[in-house]
Amino acid sequence: AAQLAPSEYEIIFNAANTLRQAGRNKQAEEYYRLAVNLRPQEATSHMNLGAMLHVNGKLLEAESSYLEALRLKPDDSITRTNLQKLRHLLAKKGISPSR
Repeated sequence: AAQLAPSEYEIIFNAANTLRQAGRNKQAEEYYRLAVNLRPQEATSHMNLGAMLHVNGKLLEAESSYLEALRLKPDDSITRTNLQKLRHLLAKKGISPSR
């Protein structure tokens, strides 16, 4: 469905979620990127992209996605928790956060 309707946000976002649940993390990341591009003001897309980047080891990119999600929706507790976990991991690896 996502290939037939690449500009339909809901289809792309749902495909990303399905791929994530199936453990196809690299593909899920690609689809979350598409979702972010389709709706750049959608905090949930940025948060989910951040989570997928986090899982895929792209830690500084994940941080940027989480920060954008929080800029759009500052009161989101899940994103705040994910960002805290990420920053703890960055500190353990000796990597400075971007902001």
